[in-house]
Amino acid sequence: MSTNVQDPPSLPSWDLSDLYTAVDDPRIDKDLQSAIEHARKFEETYSGKIGADISGQDLLKALDHYEKLLREQSRPGSYASLHYSTDTTDTARGALTQKVREIGSQISTHLIFFDLELAQLPLATFERLLKDPQLAKYHHYLEQQQALAKHYLSQAEETILEETANCRGRAFKRLFTEVTSRMKYKFTLEGEEKLLTQSELLAYSYDSDRNLRRQAAESLAAELQNNAHVLTFIHNTLLHEKQISDRLRDFDHPESDRHISNELDKQVIDVMTEVCVKNFDIVHQYYDLKRRLLGLESLAHYDRYAPLRQQKQEIEYDKAKELVISSFGRFSPKMKELVEPFFEKNWIDVPPKPGKRSGAFCAGVTPDLHPYVLLNYTGKARDVMTLAHELGHGIHDLMAARNHYLDYHPVLPLAETASTFAETLVFEKLQELLESPEEQLALLCEKLEDTFATVFRQISMFRFERSLHAARRADGELTTERINGMWQEAMQEMFGPSLTLGPDHQWTWLYIPHIVNTPFYVYAYAFGELLVLALYARYRQEGESFLPKYFELLAAGGSQAPAKLLSALGFDIASPEFWQGGCDLIRANLEKAKILAETQLKAAGN
Repeated sequence: MSTNVQDPPSLPSWDLSDLYTAVDDPRIDKDLQSAIEHARKFEETYSGKIGADISGQDLLKALDHYEKLLREQSRPGSYASLHYSTDTTDTARGALTQKVREIGSQISTHLIFFDLELAQLPLATFERLLKDPQLAKYHHYLEQQQALAKHYLSQAEETILEETANCRGRAFKRLFTEVTSRMKYKFTLEGEEKLLTQSELLAYSYDSDRNLRRQAAESLAAELQNNAHVLTFIHNTLLHEKQISDRLRDFDHPESDRHISNELDKQVIDVMTEVCVKNFDIVHQYYDLKRRLLGLESLAHYDRYAPLRQQKQEIEYDKAKELVISSFGRFSPKMKELVEPFFEKNWIDVPPKPGKRSGAFCAGVTPDLHPYVLLNYTGKARDVMTLAHELGHGIHDLMAARNHYLDYHPVLPLAETASTFAETLVFEKLQELLESPEEQLALLCEKLEDTFATVFRQISMFRFERSLHAARRADGELTTERINGMWQEAMQEMFGPSLTLGPDHQWTWLYIPHIVNTPFYVYAYAFGELLVLALYARYRQEGESFLPKYFELLAAGGSQAPAKLLSALGFDIASPEFWQGGCDLIRANLEKAKILAETQLKAAGN
């Protein structure tokens, strides 16, 4: 099967003119200088004034000013990051990104005092302020500052860390993005050697030709191995930096800061992880079934996403767009209305291009500005689901825009709710369009594999990250070979005896951006998927009456902790039974696949 999707120039690129028109737009410098001046004025006005006797009215005025400053600062930063992500080889874009980050650090040094002074307020003052009706809209933010209080350093120390951030961790994260985005992968197709981007190469992981899948895995491993020295050094440096930061800030575990940021108790994530690990046998059973369906004696890592149906041609982007819009509209006219501007106003960057960041994301800017979506669309069925996923994020951002900036972004585990729910809507639509049992089975298997990647693989990565941080702290700098072995062990446990991760697979941890950019992000995917299974089951039970509750969950943004938001829907996320219920629904889909497969296997004599 060919992977020559539509010619990239025919696919839409995003229009960032709602932010700025170009790298040299004079408004960028004007807005940055304005942000610096406003931050200085804020510091002059309020530094030393956030004390035990502050009134609710005075704190409200300060918080409104602070929130406005953060929104003002976000605009040039978002533009620089978005523009850079579509071509990391462009030196002008890279220079703007660095400039904005450096000025952002200057701005932050004038704002650091504010959260520190809030954190130092006596408990009695906090309790008085939290009862003040004037501060109701900032109640959640103040609670978070109270929780973070013991982890802040002195103002002088926080200032030094912020001023040096762009030549420490942020610099290494940028280097990781540039190294991985510039990689080219050798690939031979019909006797002609090509150089592919990572997104184009990974599309062959879903090809029906096993030789092409194997070649893609070998090419990926070879290029990652070529860059292993610098990528391992980046990882080691960031691991050590986090070790120091956690010690200085008195975090008990490497993932503790992520739990606080996500407003989740460690116990909740530990319970979810334990339940998922206990259900790894679902993965084992599925891949044993897939091996039989493919008629293979054994499965290798490059067989994980082998299709069970022939996709004769790519799915044109316009078809994907139509499918997503109609799926969203069937669920709710409101959802259709929210998603249409993404297409009509070019808020999506679609084509894969040299130098473009791999993967996909949705970036919310501020409540008064719309979000943007980045794709690397190659025409595969999975790309349609990715489009739905990122647009789910976008809808979440639009609905959460009723909140002020400090409560705008949902915490990571809830941020994956709308995206995963959107995927489910598209999957259900696709299921209904298929009539033959063979096609229904193939689609169900694709859904199971996506679910495994979202739940069990992310939990395996979370456990890998835990072991990675523990090893770096116990033994110092780690070799590539050591980390390779840890990666293989963590991921092989998920597959058990049903599939063998060959030596090429050991290098694949090197290109995963979440591990570098946002440590311990990955468990949010498992949380979101299992939560969505529960939400979707509730939707099937309640029908239209479910919609207001679902939209209210999205509109809450980051204004409440997950446990509080979800308890209002009757979910107890501290209970093992809640997480087991999600795994049971995955197992039920596996049993459906087994039933559908029986006829096909009998016909094939397997």
